[in-house]
Amino acid sequence: MAAGAATAGAWVLVLGLWGAAVMVGSQNITARIGEPLLLNCRGAPKKPPQQLEWKLNTGRTEAWKVLSPQGAAWDSVARVLPNGSLLLPAAGIQDEGTFRCRAMNRHGKETKSNYRVRVYQMPSKPEIVDAASELTAGVPSKVGTCVSKGGYPAGTLSWHLDGKPLTPDGKGVAVKEQTRRHPETGLFTLQSELTVTPAPAQEGAAHPTFSCSFSPGLPRRKALHSAPIHPSVWKPGPLENVQLVVEPEGGIVAAGGTVTLTCEAPAQPPPEIHWMKDGMLLPLDPRPVLLLREVGLQDQGTYSCVATHPSLGSQESPGVTISISGSVGGSGLGTLALVLGILAALGIAALLIGVIVWQRKRRKGKERKAPESQEEEEERAELNQSEEPETAESGPGGP
Repeated sequence: MAAGAATAGAWVLVLGLWGAAVMVGSQNITARIGEPLLLNCRGAPKKPPQQLEWKLNTGRTEAWKVLSPQGAAWDSVARVLPNGSLLLPAAGIQDEGTFRCRAMNRHGKETKSNYRVRVYQMPSKPEIVDAASELTAGVPSKVGTCVSKGGYPAGTLSWHLDGKPLTPDGKGVAVKEQTRRHPETGLFTLQSELTVTPAPAQEGAAHPTFSCSFSPGLPRRKALHSAPIHPSVWKPGPLENVQLVVEPEGGIVAAGGTVTLTCEAPAQPPPEIHWMKDGMLLPLDPRPVLLLREVGLQDQGTYSCVATHPSLGSQESPGVTISISGSVGGSGLGTLALVLGILAALGIAALLIGVIVWQRKRRKGKERKAPESQEEEEERAELNQSEEPETAESGPGGP
């Protein structure tokens, strides 16, 4: 009795296991955007009648969407085929999500299928735009911008130098990235700008090879590579031959006119140009051309420019004198005339003073001479009087 009960229990367990649902492990599916996607419902009878249903949870649904062979196609997005498979005529970004099928065969065995669907779109071949033809040794130089258009998911861009990956370090290698997504298609455009500080060119290594590649980030999808570029590396010499060109030539301009000063400094990259007047730095932003409008006396002076290069140092140009015609030379003549006028006035004043002093002395001399003459006349009169009697005595009454 006990043995019979045990045997019956064993059969019940076997039948229960036989009729239990069989769960197929979740499977990752990758579909290309715009192409049909077919998902098989495992365990379903190949021909109707079938007991099955599909449940979808994607970007097109707010919750689980249920489809069955007896139901109509879902807005041409997906439909169940006669063999129980689910067909998506053209997979899109919104179809990414989870798909599940539960089917019952004619023996009552239930099977569940689970799919995780992702879609992709390979972009066009990456291209390097604004590529540099020449780099400067020791100076941060832009190599170019790598562009990848029309991919999904976004993926990544990477740079290579002579076939080896370039890793941004913020010093000799810098990368500036940008990602944009099309508002209608949902596809991505990637940009990656590379800046490097090349070492001085060595023998046989004056033309490094740069390239970029796009990695989709999906399994079993190959990377796309751009065409390489071969810029040369220029090793700059010392900063020299900094010259200042003035227009009009000679630096002489009429009052109210315009003077153009151009600083010429042959170097790459172009150096910063600062301006000086009479040995003093002018408070101006760096610029290669200095324009003086409506020139006045305050603009006269000696101008020079100072070229500053990040790796070559600084050098000052020879000075150029700016003067106003009829004012700078005339100013000197005017000053001389003023000095001569002052000297002439001082001379005239001295002459007048001398005349006045001479006249005063002469007047005093006359005043002193007049009394002396009167005394002489009186003495002469006395002498005459004393001589007259003697003359009378010796006249007719004499012996």
